[in-house]
Amino acid sequence: MPINCEFNLSRAAAIYYTGEQISGSLTVTVDGKKNFKLEGASITLHGVSTVHWRESLRGQPEIEHNDSTGNLDYAKVDYNGSMVHISQTKKLTEALRLEPGTFRLGDFKFQFPEHLPATCRLPFGNVEYTLKVVLERGGKHNKSFHQRLAIRKSLEFDDLKPQYMETSNMALTLPRSVFVPGQSVSYEIHSKDGVQDFLTRLCKKISYTSQHPKAKTKTVTQVLAESPELNGNLRLPLIAPIMSHSDQMEPIQISYYIETSNFLNAPIKLPIFVATVAPPVYSSLESSQHCFVNMALSHSELLGPVNQFLAHSCSREIDALALSNHCERIKLLKGPKRKQSYVQLALQYFFKKVLP
Repeated sequence: MPINCEFNLSRAAAIYYTGEQISGSLTVTVDGKKNFKLEGASITLHGVSTVHWRESLRGQPEIEHNDSTGNLDYAKVDYNGSMVHISQTKKLTEALRLEPGTFRLGDFKFQFPEHLPATCRLPFGNVEYTLKVVLERGGKHNKSFHQRLAIRKSLEFDDLKPQYMETSNMALTLPRSVFVPGQSVSYEIHSKDGVQDFLTRLCKKISYTSQHPKAKTKTVTQVLAESPELNGNLRLPLIAPIMSHSDQMEPIQISYYIETSNFLNAPIKLPIFVATVAPPVYSSLESSQHCFVNMALSHSELLGPVNQFLAHSCSREIDALALSNHCERIKLLKGPKRKQSYVQLALQYFFKKVLP
């Protein structure tokens, strides 16, 4: 007896900000000629962070047989962990009998807390949110239906004061401390010993913390952009994830910083804060620039694999193997040439005329 359940959300795309309310209704369709006996129905809002990676154990490799001729692999251990951020269940209906056709099963409403991590898919972990409907059937397997959600973090800072750090040989200045995705980070370097050979990098650091078989943290640092200029700009990708709350212990922690060095001394690092809102600051180091959160992403782009960097951005992991010394341009569009849509033309105009 085929039965289908449709989620009717209050907005076209299943994209919500933390602190918002999600509401909607459910519609079930019963095919065939027989009635569908329902013992009850419920809906659950579930959000969870998961991490997983594998590491080789040091020491001698494991050998199945003394006369084994195959490749000898070192023993590996799986590190994993998870944290449930929200899990709320509401009853939709009691027992009833559904005749063939389409019926409105009930309405639902949930409130997202303010301090939820945003939906993301990362190399060693994910943050996912789903709506799950369970149709209970007595004496038979329950039927369940899922609706994936994209949650974007709402994070604002009031303190936009400049950042400054110095050593005996150099000094690094940032005109502000808070930025939004797509914004350029202006910086200024002052050399005290006359050395002009500096490299400044904009980095993203992601830390994954496991629970099993023991607590362990894996940190991956990625260079988003770099420049050899003493006074320059490093642009954040349009879809850079919002930073994590520093006061919350989560399996996945995301942070950003600016690092500059002259290859002779220890580098200077200044943290920056990537948030939802960053009002403009007018100073001698940066011109008036647009501050925004990219709302142009579609539902499928948020939940599926996407190119996370602009074509002119540098994206590589620090100290990773088999990586070139130069940033390579990333092709956003591949495949046969097609006629450009009005949306593509508008985005090209936006990148050329507005962002520079």
